[in-house]
Amino acid sequence: MSSKPGSLREYVDGIIAGALERCTACGKCYQACPMPEYSKSLEGAQPAAVMSEVLGVLRRETSHARGLEFAKICTQSASCIPACPEGINPMLMLRAARMIALGSLGDPKQMEGREEPQFFRKIDTYAALQLNDQELVDWHDRRLP
Repeated sequence: MSSKPGSLREYVDGIIAGALERCTACGKCYQACPMPEYSKSLEGAQPAAVMSEVLGVLRRETSHARGLEFAKICTQSASCIPACPEGINPMLMLRAARMIALGSLGDPKQMEGREEPQFFRKIDTYAALQLNDQELVDWHDRRLP
């Protein structure tokens, strides 16, 4: 039985350690995510290659542009969570990678934060919709003009 983390930093470090230990970089979470299709940087990217780069970010390596982009565009839709065959929470894994990349954990800054001041309010609004499974499918299948 594992002990409860004593701090937020210990909790985040646990997420990172667990992801590095268990993630096989299969890319199923990437395939389930609705966001990559809206990123020009990820056009044609192979899911496993992107996830390998996310793991590189978690290992605190640099020069993983696609992994950084995937962490940056994550809207925390949670579509990735049931897709993971290893039982990892990819949403938290991407959040931890983003924290590393932003320099929030004391690492060198690898990317800038969002400039959208209403970003989290929009995410909260989306979450508050309480869409059922079919509505989520319909929502994610919408294409922007």
